[in-house]
Amino acid sequence: MGLFPSAGDFKDGQGVEKDAPRKTGMRRFFELVGRDMSSMFLANLITCLGFVPVICLVYVGFLMSNLPVMLISAAVGGILAGPVLAGMYDTVLRALRDEAGYWWVTYRRAFKRNFKASVLPGVLYCVVVTLQIFLVYFCFNMLYHGTNVGVALWVATVLNLLLFQMLFSYMWPQVVLLDQPLGQTLKNSLNCMIAFLPHALAAALVQVLFWGVVILCMPLGLLLMLIFGFWFSTEVSCQIVYGDLDRVFHIEENIRKMKDAQLEAALEEDRAGAEEDQPR
Repeated sequence: MGLFPSAGDFKDGQGVEKDAPRKTGMRRFFELVGRDMSSMFLANLITCLGFVPVICLVYVGFLMSNLPVMLISAAVGGILAGPVLAGMYDTVLRALRDEAGYWWVTYRRAFKRNFKASVLPGVLYCVVVTLQIFLVYFCFNMLYHGTNVGVALWVATVLNLLLFQMLFSYMWPQVVLLDQPLGQTLKNSLNCMIAFLPHALAAALVQVLFWGVVILCMPLGLLLMLIFGFWFSTEVSCQIVYGDLDRVFHIEENIRKMKDAQLEAALEEDRAGAEEDQPR
């Protein structure tokens, strides 16, 4: 299991005092928004651009009333959507770790590093979300035309929304933080959502409710995507589950150890260089 960023990511930049106690709840949210809003907003714009192809392709399938075309379009669009969404999660997770650094420097390197690992999760995510949107649309469309789809289908649709969003809430941070196969990531995510069920459910509700409002408010929802979009739902859901992930994977402890090792290696290199420069 390979962990986290490379040495070049730890550059001086905006951050917090090393020993400052972390706030919690809404105070923590507003602290991050006040401190890291610019980086999250810029990452959100890139994420929105990355999702334009998948939205357009899926919409074509929707106009054709063809679910297979919608799902194939989602899979193709997910190739780009996955990496940009991983970049969004990387930005938010760095803020939650209070990690100093210039946003574009760290984002660019993290994007390149996570690109390959985030393609398959992106395809899976886009296909599942497209299927979920289709199911919800189907249920409401049948209701609009006076056809009763039955309680069972409504229950299945709601459970589908919640369970997959619970899974994704733990999946995406692992894609960014851990170097492991997707199968292992999904297994870990399933275990986490069972072990931390209230947190998983809360994070899923944030995603479902927020994106439900965005879709219902279309075309005004496009403006909501640009302003709030991915950064808001990602920040809130990550704030809910981050403590669980840190407890299970020892994220910050491993980062501290890695940074200490890198610092020690740099000091050793400086000492060696100083000894070579001494006159004989």
